[in-house]
Amino acid sequence: MGHPLRIFSRPQNIVSEITQVTFQHRALLRPGLCLNARIVGALARAQELYPVKLHGFVFLSSHFHIQATFEDAGQMASFMCHFTSKLSKEISCVHDWLGTVFPERYHHVELSQEPGIELARLRYLLSNSCKESLVTSPLDWPGVSSAEALITGEPMRGVWIDRTAMAAARARGKRVSEADFAVTKELRLEPLPSLAHLSSREYRQVIVEMVREIEKETLLRHREDGTTPLGVERILSTNPHRRPKDIPRSPRPWFHALSRRVRKAMRDALTWIVAAYREAARRFREGEFDVEFPEGTFPPSRPFVRVMRLGPLEPG
Repeated sequence: MGHPLRIFSRPQNIVSEITQVTFQHRALLRPGLCLNARIVGALARAQELYPVKLHGFVFLSSHFHIQATFEDAGQMASFMCHFTSKLSKEISCVHDWLGTVFPERYHHVELSQEPGIELARLRYLLSNSCKESLVTSPLDWPGVSSAEALITGEPMRGVWIDRTAMAAARARGKRVSEADFAVTKELRLEPLPSLAHLSSREYRQVIVEMVREIEKETLLRHREDGTTPLGVERILSTNPHRRPKDIPRSPRPWFHALSRRVRKAMRDALTWIVAAYREAARRFREGEFDVEFPEGTFPPSRPFVRVMRLGPLEPG
């Protein structure tokens, strides 16, 4: 089975939802003060190198979701490659894990440009810890979540450890620790493009109302079903090495849209790009090395084909 495609139906500035799961859905992302700080630090460092616009995220014990605007698929790939590589190293250190952490490539879902879709998906993202009956409020989740930062408008802070420099120091015979190479990193969130016209106060109020709705729905569901959330204590006591008996399976869509018409248009556009890519790849394999691949794709053994950005026209 091949890797998921890293292609968008349109070339630039795409709001997308990223999902990544751990090895065998084990709780390798189990919340904890140490790992929480390193997750935020790794995100902040990746954002420094590849300045994507992060709108929201949540890290559950076995998977995480990120909503962000990417310039193109190339930026998304570079950002995620750096972030998951660093995160894997930190998870291995914190949980004493020797194997792979993320055996499969992340899956991205492109959002349409319809009014309301971005906010609807952010609501889904923030409700993750509640809809799984783990806690009663997104603010109660002990792991990394953007809920509180979106409400307060304050940046998040994490820890990034320069392990390359630390390894080099140890190779020179120096006695050093992680604390000697730990740097505090600041992570800032950007408003959703569709709500960028709101003031910071108005945007925070939108998030507050969203969180309140999630809390009310969660309490009502537990009251009707006669259930209670798992609770923070049991979440923190989960063994990250244990393989769960039941692994959730669900279809992975390529798009999130509100109408069938828009979803079909996005699918048709992506289908055309994939067909053009496969035709170019066939000609390339047959020895036609000057063949042109579609913009926004990754040709075999070649750099990412970036979209041609035209500058302002020069006066006559």
